Amino acid sequence: MTDPELQRSVRRSAAVLLVPLSLLLVQVEVVTSHLPGVVESPLPGLSRGVGVVLLLVSLLYLVVSGARQLYGAADTPF
Repeated sequence: MTDPELQRSVRRSAAVLLVPLSLLLVQVEVVTSHLPGVVESPLPGLSRGVGVVLLLVSLLYLVVSGARQLYGAADTPF
């Protein structure tokens, strides 16, 4: 595997791992609101905002990366 392919694989793996982690951040308010004794955060919308941003960035990267690879494969002769 060449160096650019390895870097692309590492970036895609990180983006794939960010999807469920960002979904957990989006759900933090819902989960903690039903647990007794949980201390509220002074910035309640911060985890949801960070989760949404991470989710959008990781999904956008995966779509763009896949489209670029598909476009590059379309130019390759058989």
